[in-house]
Amino acid sequence: MTPIVDMTAVIAKAAELNNNLGEVQKAIKACASTKCRLKKQPGRADYQTLMTACLQEEQLLKNVKSYLAQEPKKTVMHLDADDISAMSYDEIVRAIRSVQSKKTHTKWSDDCERDEDGNFIPGSGPAYKEACRIEQMLIDRKLELKPNAAGFSKASLRELIDTLRVCSDLDVTTCLDRIEAFINGGETE
Repeated sequence: MTPIVDMTAVIAKAAELNNNLGEVQKAIKACASTKCRLKKQPGRADYQTLMTACLQEEQLLKNVKSYLAQEPKKTVMHLDADDISAMSYDEIVRAIRSVQSKKTHTKWSDDCERDEDGNFIPGSGPAYKEACRIEQMLIDRKLELKPNAAGFSKASLRELIDTLRVCSDLDVTTCLDRIEAFINGGETE
């Protein structure tokens, strides 16, 4: 479970440090230095108070750092061709699932056109059409990036690793030959 972060304190501290990531990193280092010095003085009367304050300040600074470093992530419905071309295969598969979900939710939305009887025409709304357009771009990109037709399952990779472990007397060339044979659809001996 992630702790609840007081964003007003984070934003105020970021403003105090001029929203400068370099300044935040310097402050984190200074706080870590203070904490290190305090650890060497556990006998101080105010040790617990100072250490608690130092740890809270360090956590606040870390939250400020993540706040300043984060880039707003685009939702699937706002992706363009450049965003899609920069995505990995796994990200594209997840995005396709997400856009298909969006299509399902918008197919019968209120912004759909109606026929002469006043009935909804499913899939005629602008959100649905946009979802279809994005889905097609994602599918096209998925086909460009698709791994080899055989596709490796974890079980088959585990089988290959087990085979190579059993044959510990193999040299590197033989191991590479077996891996290439496996990739090309051949069986390991």
